[in-house]
Amino acid sequence: MNHPTSIPELTGQMLMAGFEGTTVTPETEDLICNHHVGGLILFSRNYENPKQLHTLIGDLQNIASSTSTGLPLFISVDQEGGRVARLTEPFTKYPPLCCLGHAQSESLAYRFGQSLASELADVGINMDYAPVLDVHTNPENPIIGDRAIASDPEMVARLANSFIKGFKDKGMIPVGKHFPGHGDTHLDSHLDLPKVERDAATLEAVELVPFRETIAQGLDVIMTAHVIYTAWDPENTATFSKTILQDILRQKLGFQGIIMSDDLEMKAVENYFPFNDFPRMGIEAGLDMFLICNSVEKVKTLHDCLIQEVESGVIPKAPIQQSVKRILKLKEKLIPTPSTPPDPEHWQKTHAPLAGEMQSHIPG
Repeated sequence: MNHPTSIPELTGQMLMAGFEGTTVTPETEDLICNHHVGGLILFSRNYENPKQLHTLIGDLQNIASSTSTGLPLFISVDQEGGRVARLTEPFTKYPPLCCLGHAQSESLAYRFGQSLASELADVGINMDYAPVLDVHTNPENPIIGDRAIASDPEMVARLANSFIKGFKDKGMIPVGKHFPGHGDTHLDSHLDLPKVERDAATLEAVELVPFRETIAQGLDVIMTAHVIYTAWDPENTATFSKTILQDILRQKLGFQGIIMSDDLEMKAVENYFPFNDFPRMGIEAGLDMFLICNSVEKVKTLHDCLIQEVESGVIPKAPIQQSVKRILKLKEKLIPTPSTPPDPEHWQKTHAPLAGEMQSHIPG
């Protein structure tokens, strides 16, 4: 594994890209070899069955190992349980995270983290966009709801830390989301730009608590919210806010890991900010990785724009190097893709009973 040195290699590591197909296509190979993407995100469009997915991920990592840097890929997925689960049966159908809050059991949260991570690791996935660290304070929230662990910030923090420990004990990278907290919104950021108008003291006492506590226990990656928090920055979403990402997340909370954007094709940013400004705005705010879930062309456009603006001096090289340093530090911990495909029958015997135990804690 060599360290990237050229500007295309360095900036490419900062990209997390969605792709098409259940096998490697020339377009996906181009993303890895010529755009040097740091990671890929899986969706149902990439999945037929566990054996196929294991083969696909192995092929992707083999291509990555043959590139100029030889760096492994983050292979990520949005698999929370409940309604956010990209990988369907025979992957275990876990209930939503709210069951952990109803159970109030650190043991259950830990076992869930272990169980979910184990299945993902069996096919070669090394990163999952979980747990949700949002505090469920708005019953009318259209996007979080039962995805949140609880409405009490201390309980969210305590149970999330147990879940994260279970994840890490299986070698899985958890991604805490959505900083600094999506729980009090009235709009879905996939569709529009939400605002949270709580005062700073309330934000600190509620929204920040789960992030503060999980950071203290070693959380490595945090995903931003495409939400405006008027008390801190009335103009910019958290994703593009230097105040929120640097002053609050880096300085106040002491986070040293990777800051990743939520999907940059969501309407909360796509409809309100020019796409070609995303590289500059993201770097100035403090992003380490840019997530684009669907359009490969947008991934390439963003990469080309990053290269051009670093080479021209619009974007300084120093923050790029610092971001890649964080990315490489985490990649040193990546678990290898297993050499043999998984056994879904083993999953059913091992994990299905836990899913049933979790389900029993959801009222009604």
